[in-house]
Amino acid sequence: MLPFFYAKQVYFSVKPYSEHILIVLIAGIGDLVLASQSIRSIRNGHPDAEIHLLTSSAAAPLAVNYGYVDRVWAFPIREFRKDKRYAADILMLVKALRKIRFQVIMNLYAVESFAGGLKMGLLFQLMRTTQKIGHDSHGFGRFLTEKVDGSAFRGRHVTKAMMDIAVKAGGIPDEKGIEVFWGGGTEAKWIDIFGRSEKAGGLVVGINPGGDRKNRRWSPDGYAAVADRLAEGVGARIVLLGGPSETAIAKTVESMMQNEPINLSGRLNLDDLTYVISRLDLLITNDSGPMHVAAALGVPLVAVFGPEDPARLGPYTDPRLFRIVSGFVPCSPCKKSTCDSLLCLDAVSPDEVLQKCESLMGEISCGARVRFSAPTEVGESAIERKAGV
Repeated sequence: MLPFFYAKQVYFSVKPYSEHILIVLIAGIGDLVLASQSIRSIRNGHPDAEIHLLTSSAAAPLAVNYGYVDRVWAFPIREFRKDKRYAADILMLVKALRKIRFQVIMNLYAVESFAGGLKMGLLFQLMRTTQKIGHDSHGFGRFLTEKVDGSAFRGRHVTKAMMDIAVKAGGIPDEKGIEVFWGGGTEAKWIDIFGRSEKAGGLVVGINPGGDRKNRRWSPDGYAAVADRLAEGVGARIVLLGGPSETAIAKTVESMMQNEPINLSGRLNLDDLTYVISRLDLLITNDSGPMHVAAALGVPLVAVFGPEDPARLGPYTDPRLFRIVSGFVPCSPCKKSTCDSLLCLDAVSPDEVLQKCESLMGEISCGARVRFSAPTEVGESAIERKAGV
């Protein structure tokens, strides 16, 4: 079980703070990356505040790498959905947060149901705070002192919608875009693999066949077909990605391939995953957290979309760095978390995905790759761009 508090410094700090701010983003890894621009804007607007971030236990290990957040709290939302005994951990978490007098508390994430609005409203009611900020949707507005319009998330990319809430809380936007970092010491763990890849020449292509929701996953045989054609056509070295719960999917893709990939599925923590993605020339992925990580790192990507709307949840990066492939069916897009029929994904063919890869690679050569290293100071990603970018 993850600890509900991730200490980035001694908790009872002697540093004086002008105010204490709680940012609530109980969502996934990709949502954290998309929110990074808004969270950074809060730091810009409140340079002397102690900024707390309440996020999911899945995203918390990555959140501690953001230098503009002082303290990260892990909310076991996915664990609670599977095992109600986690209610005791949630109560302990709320009790700990109530000991802090926050001047501002804001929810950056979209509230998409009346049940969600009630639950988030209850959390806000339990916090000791002066200002409560969020968007007025599904009854959540009645718990707020300041709110943005309930239409903020409709027909817009969620990154822009979250920024509306951050600005309402005194955030000052900048032009840096979204970003993501990995922890110290990560690069040394993978130097052998990627050193060999670069000496061998050719493209390094990542395949991410997994994802939290089954109805966002394109077929393993489709990924295998595209991977083989890239390996044979342009000599690409294929790297399979995936967390501990996605090893079976990656193994299925590997078993269907004629060319041997580097299978890293199940071997990567979030720091590792972020660094490995930064070393890729191209990522082919489902609509998932790794897609947003790649976008934040400036890594070219081709994303297969099923039920979700890429206009709202697509890669938030330079349009020249990504391509979207989605099946055009009457019921898409939709917000279903499960589906008996995957028509939208079944409508995507390997030929379409390969064509998007070739189109993207035609514009972005291997020599123009974007290199990233661990941040050297708050808000700086230490980018070294090679000639041509």
